Amino acid sequence: MLWYIRHLDKYEPEPWTYIGAAFVAGVLVTVPVYFVEVVLDQVSPFTGFMSTVYTSFVVAALTEETGKGIAAWAVSWRRSEFDEVMDGIVYFGVTHMGFAVAENLLYVFVGGDIYSGLLTAMVRTTTAVPMHVIVGMIMGYHLGVARFARTRREKALHVLEGWLLPILLHGFYNLGSMNQDMALESLTDLIRYGFGTALMYAAVVALWVTLLPRVRRAQQASPFRPISAYQLVAADTPCPHCGAVYPQDARYCPNCGVRLAVRGAPVPR
Repeated sequence: MLWYIRHLDKYEPEPWTYIGAAFVAGVLVTVPVYFVEVVLDQVSPFTGFMSTVYTSFVVAALTEETGKGIAAWAVSWRRSEFDEVMDGIVYFGVTHMGFAVAENLLYVFVGGDIYSGLLTAMVRTTTAVPMHVIVGMIMGYHLGVARFARTRREKALHVLEGWLLPILLHGFYNLGSMNQDMALESLTDLIRYGFGTALMYAAVVALWVTLLPRVRRAQQASPFRPISAYQLVAADTPCPHCGAVYPQDARYCPNCGVRLAVRGAPVPR
């Protein structure tokens, strides 16, 4: 995924040292995020399903996306290398990746036996880690647009969307993942587990579909993108005034400046 992110930045790739700094920032921000999550979980005013919603959207999504966003902003925003929208996708995506890797390792190695650790690794590597990276890239796109926005309104709208959209996407993903921590003791449990797993993978696909148009827009807006020249077709007849060849459908002769008709005949005076 790291190779893929940098591959998307094909017109002016970011230095590996700065990419590494963004990754480390994502790893380090897991510490304060963890303590904030613990506090928010202890003061939860809800029970039952609303407790699950609170944990999904507030304890996890709000805290983690805010923390990862601040870390990515701190490590990249003032760098002169951040000179196009695509760079926001790269730096924020890699910072989220650092967080996802550190979090995943904790889930795999802390507590449980080797078999549950391997199962956790398989599921989270194909769901949770891509989710973190993709929402980070979506956040990075909007923050990249905000960085180069010309008006305060446009800047504020993209900052708000770059913060709220990842929180919502992350929260809905969490609703599916909450069904995974359970024992399979009945057919109902198996159906719930299967539904939750399918929901997680569907969420990753939906996130990917949400991301791709933003990546294409960032690539097209790159000031470093080479513009391919198109071949001009010469008119059937030369300029009637100076005899020079001019492009078909030209309004003026590029040599003498005489106004031309669409078919190459001089405009009647």
